[in-house]
Amino acid sequence: MSLTGRVVVTAAAIVGVQWIVIKHPGNEGLLLAVLGVPALFASYTLTRALTVTAVDMPQQKKGRRR
Repeated sequence: MSLTGRVVVTAAAIVGVQWIVIKHPGNEGLLLAVLGVPALFASYTLTRALTVTAVDMPQQKKGRRR
């Protein structure tokens, strides 16, 4: 299965669990967990993807001319 397929299947599973919990209210803590945990994973992934931690510069060798 490709990466896209795995992402779609995982997203469908998360949405399915969220849908079940939202349609059967009663436990506020479970609702917050079901909605909050995927949001934490998404925010962590986006933060890592959008954060620049270092700029690589090519090093010049001093004193070597041809």
